[in-house]
Amino acid sequence: MYVLGLDVGGTSSRALLLDASGRRAGYGKAPGGNPAAHGNAVAVANIGLALELALRGIDPGLVAGAVIGLAGGGALDRLVFDPMWAAAGLRVPPRLTGDLGIAFAAGTAEPRGTALIAGTGAIAARIEDGEPVMIADGLGWLLGDQGSGFWLGREAAGSAARALSRGDAGGRLTRLVTGALLEEEIPGTGIGEMGTGTTGSADLAGSTGSVGAVDSAGSGGSGGSGGSVEEMRALAIRLVVRAQSRPPLELARLAPLVSRAAAEGDPAALKIVSTAARLLCETVAEVRQAGETSPIVLAGSVVTSEGPIASAVRERLGPSTVLAGDGAGAAAWLAGRKAFGWDPATAARLHARIVSGG
Repeated sequence: MYVLGLDVGGTSSRALLLDASGRRAGYGKAPGGNPAAHGNAVAVANIGLALELALRGIDPGLVAGAVIGLAGGGALDRLVFDPMWAAAGLRVPPRLTGDLGIAFAAGTAEPRGTALIAGTGAIAARIEDGEPVMIADGLGWLLGDQGSGFWLGREAAGSAARALSRGDAGGRLTRLVTGALLEEEIPGTGIGEMGTGTTGSADLAGSTGSVGAVDSAGSGGSGGSGGSVEEMRALAIRLVVRAQSRPPLELARLAPLVSRAAAEGDPAALKIVSTAARLLCETVAEVRQAGETSPIVLAGSVVTSEGPIASAVRERLGPSTVLAGDGAGAAAWLAGRKAFGWDPATAARLHARIVSGG
């Protein structure tokens, strides 16, 4: 007998098959399956592909349980999803849950504590018996998501625009953001040719293109601007127009530039990092009792990637923090705990191996 765990997000859909001993029997990965991001037809097709890969060589009739972690699961059209599930040969109905419970289970086998997810968005929850009972933030890029990747990107773009508008182009963060959004030379700064054209997503992520060109200019945290205030103001306006002409959530791609500039001592970036850490910890405090020592599971790139923001958050939250592991493994572990009736000692013993990918 087997169980299935699926971790379905906007970027990828991952399915993990476990046997009764907790060993991995199959795995599949496909593009994003969040219906809110991709529409139901594409989302369900991608989930189906992940399932197909995970079940390769396995009789689907032997699957005794399944848990699917999916943010915004209410958008999933069961009239589209259920036929796909049945066509895969699966007879057991899946348990659909949100990403908060899965994120928490990916970090600990404990039944209660706190989950903080900070990626493009940000949300925290108090977890009881594996389920969220109190939630803070998660209100979206326009009204909330304080300290998230989008929030960081917006703050970075705003900081650069304000600096340029007052004629200050010397800050490291300003240079990085201007290069990423505009691929344009800042007058009088000595930055080399950045090229022309529309900045792609890889450029905004800081891996190629204009950001690399800015890096080649040296690591100075500040320097004088040789351009006039009028030139800087015009550049600021172009930056604002470019930022506002793109889908809002694309600003999250600027978030790594904040960490990079902060690591090099840029004052504006350091201020953004400090504020982001404070906001994320305040979100946690909304759902957590003072003096509580239960686990705080951190998930999402903002708080799990090495860098100044993650370090500041962990330092503020203290020794109760633990990083989330594999979400598909967590979903499969939850399914196995119920379907196979693992006792608490067995479930705890298997947990670390399953969510670590072992």
